Amino acid sequence: MSQPTGMVGGRRVQPIQSLNPYMGATWTIRARVASKSAMRTYKSARGDGNLFNVEFIDEDGTRIEATLWREVAQKYFESIEEGKVYYVSRAGLKPANKAYSSVQNDYQLLISDRTEIEECKDASAEKVANARPKLNVTQIGHLPKHLGSKVLLDVVGVVGQVSPMGSVKRKSDGGELARRDLTIFDQSGKSVSVTLWQNLASEAGDELDKLQAEKPLVALQGVRVNDYNGVSLSTVSRSNVMVNPSCDQESKDYVPEAKEVADWFARQGGQMEWPHCGEGLANNGRSSLGGAGGAGAQRQTVESLREKPVPAVGTKAEYVNTYAYISAIQPDQTLYYMAAPDGTNKKVVAEGDRYYSEGTGKHYDNFVRRYVMRCEVMDHTGKCTFNVFNDQAEEILGCTADEISASKESGDKAYDITLKNALLVPYVFRVRCHAEEYNNEARMRFAAARIEKVDYVKQSQWLINQISTLLPKQEAAC
Repeated sequence: MSQPTGMVGGRRVQPIQSLNPYMGATWTIRARVASKSAMRTYKSARGDGNLFNVEFIDEDGTRIEATLWREVAQKYFESIEEGKVYYVSRAGLKPANKAYSSVQNDYQLLISDRTEIEECKDASAEKVANARPKLNVTQIGHLPKHLGSKVLLDVVGVVGQVSPMGSVKRKSDGGELARRDLTIFDQSGKSVSVTLWQNLASEAGDELDKLQAEKPLVALQGVRVNDYNGVSLSTVSRSNVMVNPSCDQESKDYVPEAKEVADWFARQGGQMEWPHCGEGLANNGRSSLGGAGGAGAQRQTVESLREKPVPAVGTKAEYVNTYAYISAIQPDQTLYYMAAPDGTNKKVVAEGDRYYSEGTGKHYDNFVRRYVMRCEVMDHTGKCTFNVFNDQAEEILGCTADEISASKESGDKAYDITLKNALLVPYVFRVRCHAEEYNNEARMRFAAARIEKVDYVKQSQWLINQISTLLPKQEAAC
């Protein structure tokens, strides 16, 4: 454990990595604000409030998070600025909830109205201004273990391939988001695809593209693990990319993990093709659900869906499997729309005795109804709202939108009975998860891309397999 750095500006400054909950609140840290979230609102039984998150980093490169709530959030939101260095004292510590934390630290700061946060304006701030986060490297072969986790990971690898610069359109405003894909591998003998976004795609991505023939090393700090194509990595706003990190032990920028990868690559003879770490887990939109888990029996709970980090709007959708029950279908929702009868599924509106589609630019003599249903699903971890479209809604309700329309529009009891009969039925859902912009804020939307009724034989086998992973392994006698 590191020792205190001594008196700085009349204060005894403590390294972040030396903090623990048993020290009381007598310590002070000097750290730079590495990132600061927007102010968010929340509702609870105790009333509404505000909160925002801050990530601090000290001169050793150790990071720690803090969430500021209610009055404390209001007090410090304007005065705490990203990139500036602060003294933080009279704060507390509590164990970090690894399911929600994006920083690899066992603790997080507990900021109260007694906490003092004061900008560091003395010369010592320079020691922190350019501090790089310490790498806590995860080998590529171990990435599947982190699927569903919010924690950002550090990865070091050899660049095997750099794709050309591309872009995706942001649905909210049609803006272009720059992206570039890499393939990297390391001494685990596995490879993974990495998506660089925006400036990282154009700057670090361009540099890697020029060096591609030289088989450069790359260190990725703070990247997200996604389950697209089984396992993949993606940069976020706080990510950092180091091209050819130093392998020189005499250098102040020495990265020992980079040297380990470089030494391994030199020994293994320059092989560039390695199996993908997500083999057997690939889960694109066409993957089979397998009746009880699919995609290598990988499942996520409803809670893990709700807590998914929101990627940049325009990022490719992810597909996951979940086992859940239909818990509610609101009867007063729109439920369906009028669509062109030619199979394009484009919306039509009545124009006199005919129907016009702006999507196709054509008039039609009639129309068909197609579902655009929203329903609530639940499992043992909680509830979530899914968008359910025509084919899946027909499976759930047991009738077409045209068939249900008469009873819905007339207020017949048969409509309510149809909805109630669909409740508390379990399905294996193939869920499409994507970010959208709403009121200038990104949020996750979930849609049932496919559903299957539960095959209880396969479900039982899935449960047996899950139980077996929890049992202690017996050692062989010889």
